[in-house]
Amino acid sequence: MHPDSRPTTLFAALFALISTPVAAEFVEVAGSAGVWGEGPTWGGSVVDIDGDGDLDILNHHHWLSANIFWNDGTGSFSIAGPQLVTDVQDRHGFLWADLDGDGVLDALCSHGGGGGCGCSDDGNELWRGLGSGDFDLVTNAGGMLDPTARGRNFSAADVDGDGDLDLHHAVAPLAGFPNRLYRNDGSMTFVDVASDWGIDEELGTVGGVFADYDDDGDPDLLVGGEEFFRPTILWRNDGGVFADVTAAALGSLPIIAGADWGDLENDGDLDLVICEGGDGVTDAWGLDGGDFWFFAHHRFGDDGIDTFTMESLGGDPVSILQWRGGYHPEMVFLGPDAVNQTQPVMTLTDAYVGAPIFDPGVDVGLYVWREFAGGPWQFHVSAPPGTFGAFSGYLYPPGGVGNPGATNLEQPSSPVAPPRVFRNDGGVFTELTGSLGLTASDNPRHVTWVDFDNDSDLDIHLVAKGTSLTGNAPDVLWRNDGAAFVPLTGPTWVSGTTSYLSDGGAWGDIDQDGDLDLFHQDGAGALFFANLAPPRLYRNEGPAGHWLSVQLGPTASGGTSVGAKVTCHAGPVVVHRRARADTWRGFQGTHDLHFGLGGETVIDSLLVDWPDGGTTKLGPLVADQFLWLQGNDPVSAPTAEVPAPAWTVGRPHPQPARGMQELSFTFPVPTRLSVRVYDVAGRMVRRLSDDPVPEGAHRLAWDGRDDRGRPLPAGVYFIRGFGDTPFVRKAVRLR
Repeated sequence: MHPDSRPTTLFAALFALISTPVAAEFVEVAGSAGVWGEGPTWGGSVVDIDGDGDLDILNHHHWLSANIFWNDGTGSFSIAGPQLVTDVQDRHGFLWADLDGDGVLDALCSHGGGGGCGCSDDGNELWRGLGSGDFDLVTNAGGMLDPTARGRNFSAADVDGDGDLDLHHAVAPLAGFPNRLYRNDGSMTFVDVASDWGIDEELGTVGGVFADYDDDGDPDLLVGGEEFFRPTILWRNDGGVFADVTAAALGSLPIIAGADWGDLENDGDLDLVICEGGDGVTDAWGLDGGDFWFFAHHRFGDDGIDTFTMESLGGDPVSILQWRGGYHPEMVFLGPDAVNQTQPVMTLTDAYVGAPIFDPGVDVGLYVWREFAGGPWQFHVSAPPGTFGAFSGYLYPPGGVGNPGATNLEQPSSPVAPPRVFRNDGGVFTELTGSLGLTASDNPRHVTWVDFDNDSDLDIHLVAKGTSLTGNAPDVLWRNDGAAFVPLTGPTWVSGTTSYLSDGGAWGDIDQDGDLDLFHQDGAGALFFANLAPPRLYRNEGPAGHWLSVQLGPTASGGTSVGAKVTCHAGPVVVHRRARADTWRGFQGTHDLHFGLGGETVIDSLLVDWPDGGTTKLGPLVADQFLWLQGNDPVSAPTAEVPAPAWTVGRPHPQPARGMQELSFTFPVPTRLSVRVYDVAGRMVRRLSDDPVPEGAHRLAWDGRDDRGRPLPAGVYFIRGFGDTPFVRKAVRLR
């Protein structure tokens, strides 16, 4: 059958034998796990920042902190340790990727141009990873400083096929500052070639995600974003230039708030999920018990003239009047003399009877007065249309609020829509949304493919932002049941809070129990709505299938593994995953490739197709383990029979270490085992054991020295087992 004529019911048939519905249970553990930090957010990361084998968390707050929470190996976190940033700047999305090919993650942060003015001298930041969580700031961001651009997000892929990672920088609309495509010229130096490649847009972009959707060996790029209402474009990489193939490949696409690539059918090619959303932050007012609040922003289509009114019952109201979420007395004008605020919290009195003189829609400010003593209070917001910023107020009358209201507010609607799924039919896509049972959410914000229940097929996680009028909307975790997607409800899934406005989430196995957990941020939108928004960490405690986690090192030629295709065969289960280094709006999940295996306990084969053309094949392997592989891996073809899945190999402890590290083993039967230590280049540096191991529990120690007794340099090493029980464990050595 020709791919274009495949019926959508094939989706159900592909999974009928291997997809088994399971329950799910998520427990919110941020506080007990030691993760904290409130306020407006711009992304978050769940990656192994220090290379010690467990996943750390970056809790990123826009204009506030960007704290790294270090994982102690058990899913408990602390900020005790190195921190990338300690100052406050207009930082947007972070990206973690190995940009210099040394096997250690580097960090890159996009800056927002001084809060949208395009006048900042705080440019993008690039840090070279040194290992063990230490970083050095790279001068001039390696050529990517771009200080007055309004950056949003970085993603990485080997665009030109030379073995290192190039970077796409999504930039907000500002004349002369288009999206960037930075070519990696080695040694942490980068050159913008977006114009040469034809993607130097000035449309205002929130995110870009790479994927080789047409399987021609080079990464293509999907860009979009709702913040500036830009069109969604699929750029096909034609080798030296990108071509817009949106209409031909996908048809008409909406303005999107999020997107992700993944193999829905496990047929080897990449399918697409998107969510269409809007800004959702509009002029609004409301009552909070006996208090009154209002918010007016004058971006985009707002005419810059908004009025709010209320009566203060029982006496004079206490007020908090703000511009851009903070105390700016020069922007607030009280009474006929237009006096400025004198303190952040102040009482409004009859001293402010009478209107000030101002030109509505021309002058910029919040003008406050009452027409007569004891009369209603009026709050007039004035600004030229499209001016960046927002005014807000909290009013606390002693006896409550009377006759609240507002006039001339702009309240454009935001999409109420389901996630939309597009099946890849050989480089041309067919939309499946209508046949999958997906229903609408209020103003979707972020969408991710994830196999949360380890049943081998991809589920969908949708973060819904809601709006300033309706409040936060419930997030949805859609379980893939083969024929359709079923939303988890009730106690099995925590759908978020009704407070704040949701931003997005990142998935990773924080407690190393084989299933994926969720780090979630609620601090989207203006500071007025995002202030005090806490992080949420949902630990996955539901029953789940067997699994395999694979981390990829460099190719045999020393190039990046991003773009590698990995296929796992386990009985009837076939799972395809691809190595990527993307973020969307600064959210980035684990680099590890996660394979849910359902009920299968033995992996018949694991095939890695590396970007440099090499292949690695392993198998059989036991399920429920972590593997680290590189292109010249010395254990690329083990032939031993797989033992019963009752043996365990722990992780090096302590981690990281300066002195002795121990590895624990438990074997149900006597076992043939040889243990070696390798550096990141694949060189063997130490033989630890060649002895048969009796059944039972054992420990093996390594002192950080090579076979000649010399101390080895600080860095990442790999302890590998050969014989009946092949394994790989990462060890991190300190100076």
